[in-house]
Amino acid sequence: MGQKPVRAFVLGASGLVGHYCLRQWRERPGWSVLGTSHKVRVPGLEPLDIRDGAALRALLRDARPDLTVLAASNPHVDYCERHPEATRAINVEATLDVARAVREQGSALAFFSSDYVFDGSGAPFGEDDPARPLNEYGRQKAEAERGVRALGPDHLICRLSGVFGWELGRKNFVLQVLDRGRRGEPVRAATDVRYNPTYAANLPDALAELFEAGRRGLYHAAGAEEMSRYDFALAVCEAFGLPASGVEAATAAALGSPTPRPANSSLRTDKIRSQIRAPLWGAIRALKHMREAGPAWKAYLEALPLPTISRR
Repeated sequence: MGQKPVRAFVLGASGLVGHYCLRQWRERPGWSVLGTSHKVRVPGLEPLDIRDGAALRALLRDARPDLTVLAASNPHVDYCERHPEATRAINVEATLDVARAVREQGSALAFFSSDYVFDGSGAPFGEDDPARPLNEYGRQKAEAERGVRALGPDHLICRLSGVFGWELGRKNFVLQVLDRGRRGEPVRAATDVRYNPTYAANLPDALAELFEAGRRGLYHAAGAEEMSRYDFALAVCEAFGLPASGVEAATAAALGSPTPRPANSSLRTDKIRSQIRAPLWGAIRALKHMREAGPAWKAYLEALPLPTISRR
């Protein structure tokens, strides 16, 4: 007996994780997928500000998804610290309105949270460890997690850590290292900040497996290796053939971030690994795959626009 067809709807499908979901699920047997975008406009994606509850509900009625993925947020940690009210409107209030709308429509919800819900003391962290965020972004994510759980059991909350990959809009750490390295500019990276670099291309299959198996609840979906940002920057240079001499070691204090961050936010991933076959690679293998996937990514961009939602 085959797998039941799945209709997926990705809110924030122009972002890093959302666009990987959109792209890969279009090729997954039995899956159909539609999506929205906001600040980065992509042909074929429905424009949506998730703070617009009426527009959100109209799109959900038309899409009739089995799984709604909330990949839209404001993930800029320093900006959240400076503008807590404006970012809370997106990361908490709009997130919980999405959760309510999804429940009303009868869809399951997948919501992406962060390793920044932890304070860095006692890493690696498991799903049952208490959230003790150090900054506003972490507090917002922790509050959103609690709200999603309170609205009912039909959800997947996936905490991520240092996500990287090819993307349409804002630049993640790997792309920043590549851009600066190719311009011959130095990259300063902290030796005393540790986390699990997570390849965005691994996440769609992991999430799809969990959903298809009827898994629900909280999972740490992160890369297999804990490492410092400095070591990760060196790995990026090695994978893409850039000189390691362009990476300069620094302490987090010397880099002068205005926002407190956990020194070690690495996550335990034994729970998710015991329940899926899809890989969550370590940084070295993931970077090799990313480099090799570069030409396919460029070709994919040429295939836009994407399917849109049909109106009744």
